[in-house]
Amino acid sequence: MFMPDRASACALLAFRAAHGRHWKAKLLSLWSTGRDVDEADGAYLRHLRNQAGPSWLRQLTPRRWRAIERLAAPGDPVLEAVFLDRAREFHRGAQIGAPIALAPALHLLAISCELGLKAHLLGHGWTDDALARDIRHDLVRALDEARQLGLPAPGRPLADFIKSLGPAYAVHRIDALVAGGYACDIGAVLCETGQLLDAVAACLRPATPGAATLRTSSSPSA
Repeated sequence: MFMPDRASACALLAFRAAHGRHWKAKLLSLWSTGRDVDEADGAYLRHLRNQAGPSWLRQLTPRRWRAIERLAAPGDPVLEAVFLDRAREFHRGAQIGAPIALAPALHLLAISCELGLKAHLLGHGWTDDALARDIRHDLVRALDEARQLGLPAPGRPLADFIKSLGPAYAVHRIDALVAGGYACDIGAVLCETGQLLDAVAACLRPATPGAATLRTSSSPSA
């Protein structure tokens, strides 16, 4: 489902706050008459009309609204960058350890995934306290929440890795899982975890040292 960028999310929340209970009907009316561009942040409202449309607006669920509110939040770019750096370190450790011992390498790889996903969440309105309280070490939920906030879907090997190994990681039972016969294409998972971390890095806001520049501060075309 479509999700707006940070500037468009801010514009939508501001419009909702300004127009009260019947704000959706108001926005749909403006979209249908072309008068949305006369509103404050009208260019962003027009961008939402062109990219998402009335059906998307009508189908916004409470969960989607929470995601939009987080998209509009400032986030924590400093801690986000720290988490991403640590994720890359654990990824390198998993690469070194994979030919030596599977269980420790899988544990390092799971830590890398956790920190990478949490870095993305930190950049999109989550706090460290909220992560500790609501996500903890749940890779499945962390991925789901990150996808809600615009992170591209991982490839099948990494998605399967998170789904199958994530529950064991959350309760510190990777050794038992491997002893019971668990196996995966660790080379493919390593590769896709690296791609996941690159995708997180691409979402870092410009204020973060070394981050990719995102076009969230300039007005979209009408």
